[in-house]
Amino acid sequence: DLCCYTGGFALNAVIHGGAKSCVGVDSSQDAIDAASANTDLNDVESGKIEFVKADIAKYMTAANDENKTYDIIILDPPKLAPTVGALERASRKYHSLNRDAMKLINPKEGGLLMTCTCSGAMTQKNGGQYFLETVKGAALAAGRRLTLLRTSGAAPCHVQDPASYPANAYLTAALFYVSGEDEGGL
Repeated sequence: DLCCYTGGFALNAVIHGGAKSCVGVDSSQDAIDAASANTDLNDVESGKIEFVKADIAKYMTAANDENKTYDIIILDPPKLAPTVGALERASRKYHSLNRDAMKLINPKEGGLLMTCTCSGAMTQKNGGQYFLETVKGAALAAGRRLTLLRTSGAAPCHVQDPASYPANAYLTAALFYVSGEDEGGL
């Protein structure tokens, strides 16, 4: 659970998804403290979830150097493109984060990557395809094959009116299957 904030994805994976263990990573100590408190509030068995304060790029580099692999990775960074002017730089960052996350997916058996953007500039460009194309480019750089399983946007409580307020369509979550070597993915 990269950019885990209060640990929502990691907690759900353990409580509802049957995960044996999870790691949540965030650069904010306040977020890590809140995630740890949420683990206690939900009576999660000690040792099932580890929360780590770290820059996610550095964490992924270290995990790769240590040959760590994961079956599922959630990548939900904060807004990287607050304006259209920041889109090119943000696209490079989304590319590198997704590339590095894919390198950590179990290389033998494959796994799942859910990657998200809350940057309207990423979500809206090219009819919503720009973010997906960025992730596809990251897969090529990582030497991995992707299958898009699902995309989704904001929950129904996020009212959207594309005619009067197109910037309100800013959330995209994409779930991919990242192939393993047995499927020609490496």
